[in-house]
Amino acid sequence: MPSARALSIATLAALAALSSALTSGCDGRKPSEDPAAAKPSAAPAATASAPADAEGRMRAPPPGDDRFAAQIAANLPRVPDPVIQAPEGGGAGAELDNGAFRDRAIAFVRQVAAGGDKVTCDLALSSKRPFRAVVIGFQEGKQIARGEASDAGLCVALKDAARRAVAAAGGAAAMTSALAGARLVVELPDHRESMVESAERPGKGVELVEGLVPVRALDKALLTRRIEDGKGYLLRVIDPRHKGVHKYYHAPADRFERELHTIYTASTALTLLKLHAYKPDERLLRLATEAAGFMIGMQSREARDRTAGGFFYAFDLERERPERRLVVGTASKSIFTLIELYGVTKDKKYLESAVLAADWLISMQRPDGSVRSALIGQEGGTWKVQGKESTLYTGQVLSALSRTYRATNNKKYLDAAARTADFLLARIAEKGCFLGDDYRKPNPISSSWAVQSLLDFAKAGGDQRVEQTVFRCADDLVKRQWRRPEDAYRYGRWQRSLSSSGTGWLAEVMSEVYHHCRKKGTAGCDRYKDAVVAAIRLLLQYTYGPDSSFVVKNPKAAAGGVFWSVRDRYVRTDSVCHAMNAYLNMIGELGDGPLLTLPERPLAERMALAAEAPGAADAGLSEEEGEEAAGQSRPKGDGEDADD
Repeated sequence: MPSARALSIATLAALAALSSALTSGCDGRKPSEDPAAAKPSAAPAATASAPADAEGRMRAPPPGDDRFAAQIAANLPRVPDPVIQAPEGGGAGAELDNGAFRDRAIAFVRQVAAGGDKVTCDLALSSKRPFRAVVIGFQEGKQIARGEASDAGLCVALKDAARRAVAAAGGAAAMTSALAGARLVVELPDHRESMVESAERPGKGVELVEGLVPVRALDKALLTRRIEDGKGYLLRVIDPRHKGVHKYYHAPADRFERELHTIYTASTALTLLKLHAYKPDERLLRLATEAAGFMIGMQSREARDRTAGGFFYAFDLERERPERRLVVGTASKSIFTLIELYGVTKDKKYLESAVLAADWLISMQRPDGSVRSALIGQEGGTWKVQGKESTLYTGQVLSALSRTYRATNNKKYLDAAARTADFLLARIAEKGCFLGDDYRKPNPISSSWAVQSLLDFAKAGGDQRVEQTVFRCADDLVKRQWRRPEDAYRYGRWQRSLSSSGTGWLAEVMSEVYHHCRKKGTAGCDRYKDAVVAAIRLLLQYTYGPDSSFVVKNPKAAAGGVFWSVRDRYVRTDSVCHAMNAYLNMIGELGDGPLLTLPERPLAERMALAAEAPGAADAGLSEEEGEEAAGQSRPKGDGEDADD
């Protein structure tokens, strides 16, 4: 698998185009795997394409692939070739700072694209290697133009690349239409420089790092704005008729999949309740209760076949019926929301639904406390048990039973929780805190579910031994977080957690551990707070905003959505919910000053290092990460994220 460094913006655009063409629907798998029909507002077929493997995973175009070659050959002779002249007083050259360099590079490319006989270039930067420049144009999320050129002079390389991009967009006749209305991306791949034209400041440049607009300065004001953006996004994923919530939003194509998911409805309703607690709003409470109505409608009441209390995983909008699959994680996360809603409204129907679900979870336990993952409906009406053990599901069940006990004071649920807690504690004693299961290698998501569930059990039973394990395993996770300030691409991420959902869940768990640590008066609680702040910074650079939405069709619809990864720009609802929960858990703990700053190296130093030692600052994926990103066997609908 190519490293993230090898995935240029051009390659990412091709991957996004393929995703737009393929992701018209989904089940529990990645959206690119389902060819179901899209809603009428779906984007037209993408103009760019890239190959896919047998499972629909996007792959980079082969080296030398140039989808605009024919247009460039036909149109380049008609594109003006302006004379480059120096500005009055000379250019700043290597004395420029990073921001000024990007602004001038974008402005110069705009000059060339506008036509004319002369252009002014004040980018007299020298290098020991030729400059390879790539200029790309995006419109409504699609790559509509690309030009590449090399020259010993940066101005010449940028000019020639810009001219080829104009030719790719249709030549001189199209300059004032297609490319003029496009967002520009400029790359100097051999010098590790990439930028995108600012959406709010046309003609100015914004830094790109591995396809992301990095967040180099985090403060409470920025986080407050993103909470509002995230709230707006969550309100848009609720189906207006059924009140359930979509799992995927395919941002490059501006469409949802044709299913509503119980667990993502539960997660959304829980976050709406947190938002209501943060800033009381009766509309949010009403929407949470409407979502709970959808959830309860998805709960089985059939006592004859062991399904009563379980929740159907998804509702098919085309067939207008639930999918016959009952997953323990869906029931567990639904219990979280129902108990919280009962606490706010005092309406007993929510507690009754939660208790029914908890009884079903007990029926899915084995005598040793491990958990059967799901019941899958078969032809003829029978049900098949999915028996592989998942640490995610085991932890979710333990948390749900512990919370049910705290809501009911019924010892049956504490006893059931204790069986599963003993199972997890024995596994930790044998394997350590970094856990895997029958589906995946040891990873931080599974490990964090052990932390969260044991924390819930400790709150229910007051067991000091369990509490000590919580802090010990939380400390193990803190040590696995990337915290190198020079690495803005990965700072705040956990090793072997490659999705925004995983990072959001880990941030949410660490925020819960932090609050419990503070409540107990334990020393050193700020180590958990610092881990959450670092993760929040990372999540914000995976959040669609004006500058980062150049690869999506409808930036307003995507705003506030947390996209899955650099390669996969769809939004999963749980990514937004987990991030928002972490934000809301921490916003009251943060001061008004700077929370975290990652300074950028000086321009001259960065460019000189790139020229002298190619690869020295490579932040691409390691071999281990490449294997992880390629995917692992996992239960349907259950990946390296926090939900099922």
